[in-house]
Amino acid sequence: MGTQNLNNFYFNRLDAKINYSSYYDLFLAADEKDYNEQVVYSTNIIDYNDGDSLPVWIDLNSVESGNQPITNCNYQFPTASTANYYVANGFRPFVILSKNQWPKAKSQCDCPVGVSTFRICDGVWTNTDNGLNNVVDAETECIELYDTLPPALRFDVFSYDKRFKMHQVKAFGFPQAPLNTFFTDTTILNNSDYSGYYQDLCGGFYQGFYKLYGYPYEILPTRPNKGWSFETYLKLKTIGDNLVGPISNPSFSGGVFGNCYNTSGFNLFGPWIYTRSGSTCCSPVIGLWPSHQLNYSSRGLMGFSIGRTDKYGYFFYKGIRAEDKYFHESTTPELSGCSTLTGQTNCCGEIADPVKVTAQNKSPNAEYDVYSNAIGFRITDDMRIGYKTIRYTGTCITTGHTCNTGVTFDCGYTIEESYSEPICAYVSQSGTCVDTWIQVDVVFNRNIYLEDCEIFNNGGVNDLVKIRLDKFQRYGTHQNSSSGPFGCHPSPSPETTPCKDEYPRFIEDAYFEWNCHGAQVQSWFDEKQYRMGTLTFYVNGRRVHEVKDYEEIIPRQLNTNKQTQVGVAYNMSWGGGALGLREVLYPDPFSGGCNPQELNTVWQNQPQEPDQTLIMNNFAGSFIGGISQMMYYIKPLTPDEIYHNFLINKQRYRLVDCEECKNCNNGCVDCTLPTQ
Repeated sequence: MGTQNLNNFYFNRLDAKINYSSYYDLFLAADEKDYNEQVVYSTNIIDYNDGDSLPVWIDLNSVESGNQPITNCNYQFPTASTANYYVANGFRPFVILSKNQWPKAKSQCDCPVGVSTFRICDGVWTNTDNGLNNVVDAETECIELYDTLPPALRFDVFSYDKRFKMHQVKAFGFPQAPLNTFFTDTTILNNSDYSGYYQDLCGGFYQGFYKLYGYPYEILPTRPNKGWSFETYLKLKTIGDNLVGPISNPSFSGGVFGNCYNTSGFNLFGPWIYTRSGSTCCSPVIGLWPSHQLNYSSRGLMGFSIGRTDKYGYFFYKGIRAEDKYFHESTTPELSGCSTLTGQTNCCGEIADPVKVTAQNKSPNAEYDVYSNAIGFRITDDMRIGYKTIRYTGTCITTGHTCNTGVTFDCGYTIEESYSEPICAYVSQSGTCVDTWIQVDVVFNRNIYLEDCEIFNNGGVNDLVKIRLDKFQRYGTHQNSSSGPFGCHPSPSPETTPCKDEYPRFIEDAYFEWNCHGAQVQSWFDEKQYRMGTLTFYVNGRRVHEVKDYEEIIPRQLNTNKQTQVGVAYNMSWGGGALGLREVLYPDPFSGGCNPQELNTVWQNQPQEPDQTLIMNNFAGSFIGGISQMMYYIKPLTPDEIYHNFLINKQRYRLVDCEECKNCNNGCVDCTLPTQ
């Protein structure tokens, strides 16, 4: 009880006060309602064994996540003389696998098909562009879905279960002039240090899909209830042992802005003046610039140009990995007449109806698939951390009070970016110029918690869906059925006929309506408040950048049929952005037929239309340095949880607290950078 003034009216009036100087103590107690037990007591990372919170955890030092391959430059980089690059199994991409899985993941049909796996062979149309399918064996390579992978197939690039799997992007273009004489260097080299086994990215990176639209595969939620968090451990590469100032030579216009470290690979390719022993990468140098590198070459309609680009340093990416490459191919009659692969079946074992490959996208042009459907996170060479996205925009252009008439609204897109001040100066500017690990966290925290149908309908992608009213009501309620809206609370539950594609089917029954003056687009912008939140960046457990009033990016499928978008939508990349259509390949209808399943199909590389280059022009870059772990949480981590993970991994990676060490000179406790 607190202190009281006791007024005694029964005796002599006397004011008395209890002496409570020894009555109260200050306690820091474990209150089960008001503290995070893991932060206080756990010796593991947050939610290390909870797939409901941490469905993706990849650690390259663990044999559960990868087979720890040993490689060299010859393995990675194709030339005109390395014909075996295309046919030998030894040149297949590296594969890594999550140790955790989402309990609600789906990787099989709801109804039996008479076999233990479900095969998806349609991916051959699209997966030659990032190296999942090899052009030589494309006709025999199909994705197979399992409930649980057999041990022998854990790291097989075509075998998938409920765990998130990623593969190294690869370039399988042929050395044909004039456009195919360049390749994308996708080198990943093995390495090890005090942290254990890790990999050095020298142009390559990992990419994986977590949902296949229209097929029975979804292993991560596309829109978590409150937000998400990404955490990774990156090893920064140095430009030299002694170089700590800016480079003044005009030939080296990339610059390093006074810091020892860089993420674009500057000075790590070929015989550079300031190359440090052991830090070189594989790409050859032409005219002072590394050729074949995403960070140094740009592809246009006339081929590749070599020089510095502003797409480097991407360490994480979400969204679609490319535009619809068949959008403009209707001018090729033979290709436009192609149908789906022979023998492809749906979940109930029925042969799928034939579908045209080209000219099926319902958007005005290929760019619309990219709008608000791609975001990348990067560290620049001057050590600023931030993001880039392509935002779908709508603007009221009237001088009146409302935008409720068709002529007063204008739609388009904008490139949105935001970056911090230089991060961790103690490491990047005043350090010893040795390769150094950092922990990076990106957290999105939506202002509003959503669940069930709200996830899809409150500011979600359903706002953009136009449904054929002759078959369905809005949001998928069948007019002639009492079963209720699909995907929300079906009745009866469980459904009696669960064997169907995602409902309603694109593009037969519904599609994304991009008419700027239509009800769908207006609804999307009107419900913007449901997408708003805060995007926060942390380095070594400390907040370094915060973007308030940030609008959520919600991944969605392409606006076309399922057969020509397998593996294109719902992607995540680690250590890079997305190639886009830089390495695009088409089956040549004039040489061997247009069906990739036919033997001896000839593939050709064609230049892209301008509206098919947004991904390539903005996200075709990579992080040059080491990678070790990545975690993807389907909740926004709190600052104390992030710092807890920092403390758990501090000794393994010899991390320093950038905030505590920023004013440290020689002799500061826990502020000593590691030595090699």
